[in-house]
Order: sequence, then structure tokens, then C-alpha cells
Amino acid sequence: MQPFNLSDHPGFESWAEHKLSLYSQDRLRGFMEPVTIAHDGQLSADNLSLLIERIKGYNFCLYSVPDHQRFNSDSIRQLSQQIGLQALDANLCASEDLISIITDTSDSQENSDKRKRYIPYSTKALSWHTDGYYNPFHQRVQAFVLHCQQTASAGGENGFIDPEIIYLQLRRENPVFIEALCADDVMRIPQNIQDGICIRPETASSVFQISDDFSVLAMRYSQRKRHIIWRDDPITQQALECLQGLLNEDAIWRINYRLQNGQGVICNNVLHRRNAYEDDPGQHRVYIRARYYNRIRSTVN
Repeated sequence: MQPFNLSDHPGFESWAEHKLSLYSQDRLRGFMEPVTIAHDGQLSADNLSLLIERIKGYNFCLYSVPDHQRFNSDSIRQLSQQIGLQALDANLCASEDLISIITDTSDSQENSDKRKRYIPYSTKALSWHTDGYYNPFHQRVQAFVLHCQQTASAGGENGFIDPEIIYLQLRRENPVFIEALCADDVMRIPQNIQDGICIRPETASSVFQISDDFSVLAMRYSQRKRHIIWRDDPITQQALECLQGLLNEDAIWRINYRLQNGQGVICNNVLHRRNAYEDDPGQHRVYIRARYYNRIRSTVN
């Protein structure tokens, strides 16, 4: 099957019907039950199969660690290796082990704390995006693990959307929208300059990236208004307007979930967002995040 080949309409429609069937109430009830993972990141054979099967269908999977106090960055690495994730993204705010601690740093007294400049390291809401949309294309983020170590006292709910669903809806609306969003310069991110030094050059990319055999789709996108330059032609602007409408739609395929302590998500870099949140004094919301340059493997062996 070649679901992302624009010239293969029958193959696309067959795939689209299967994809949408995954979002029946019955199937979603099962999907929303997190897969159990041990504190050291190990998966049983049955749960490894279940996790990979869910990611094949939805491009993400929720998990839960019963003994979560013992789950740490080493556990994430062990978990990641079992599903084929190896190449960690060395982003600006990652620790030496290339894994990031996501928490509110707005009141940090450390002048050297780079995280204070970026919205994820605050209590503010995050709009729909994929991780690393600003990375050079050869370092594109294709998967990540996001683990809740300490939930917020209020708020902080996440939303998740499989990019394949957005592609499906846009293509059914108008296949020309897909052509526009596959242009390799449709989205430009200006260079990142700090203290007069360029720490990231300007990047340009498509929104949708499709493999040569038309079997795998990835997405790079941010709903942010600032620091993104979109192609200013009528079809691109219509496609973006349609995309915005889909993201704002309260549809069954938009999964809202408030991760609890010891819960997390593993995904092929799906679209996600975060509500604003509040912390209790002395008890900050803390997430652990690992980003990868490769996708989750699609088979158990």
C-alpha cells in the first residue's frame, strides 16, 4: 500500500478508511489504557508487541510505570533502545546526556540557564507543534519520549494528534493543499542569534515529508505566530487556514490527556500541545524528554 502517493487515489481511500476506523469509541477505550513499563525501562514481550502495534496505528502510545520513583534518564534510554531509538538530539537545553528536564525556570537565579528564554520552560501554554521543527533537515526530530516525573498542581493537560490524520483530512479537502505543504521551502525559520552569535542558522523545509516508497509520512510544523515565515501564495495560505481549522476542531482524533506521575508518551513526533499550568510552592511540574533522529521501529524483531 502507498497511502501517501497522490496519484494512487484507491490506495489512499482504503488506507484512510482503515485509519479513521481506529478512532471508534471502542478502540479508543483500549488505546487510552497505558502500556505498563518497568522502572528500569524494560518491557515484557507482550507489552513490547502492544506498544509497537499502537504506534503503528496511531504513531504514539501512552505508558505507565508503577514503581515510578525509580524511573530516570537511564530508564528512558533502556526503553528507547528496545524500540530502535538510538540517535539522541543534542538540542540547546539538553543535559550532558542529551536528555532534557522540562520544568518552569522563569524564577531561576542562574543567569547561565539557557532554558529561561524558551516557552516550554515556563508555565505558559504551548500551541500545536512538532518537536524540533526548527532543526536542520539532516537533524530532524523523528521520535521522542516524554515522561511525567511530577505533575502540575493544576492544568498542564497535553493534546496529541497523529500527523497522518491531518494529512488525510487536508487531502480529502483538496489534494492541492498537500502539494503546497510538501514544498521544501514552504516554512522558513529565521536564524537564532544570542548575544550577537548565531547558534542556529535559518532553516527551510516542507510541512509534510514523504518517504521515497510513499509508505511513511512525517511532519514539521508550529502554530506559533512569531519566528516563522510561510510562503505567501494563495494556495499555501488556504492550506494553512484549513490546517489551523483542523487543529482547533474538537474531533475524536484529537486526544487530550493529563499525564500523571510515572506516565508518559512515546511517539513518532506527533503534533502536540500543552495547557498552561500552576505549580505549588516548592513542587514544580517536572517532565523528562528525549528526542531522536530516527523513528520507532515497526516490528518487534
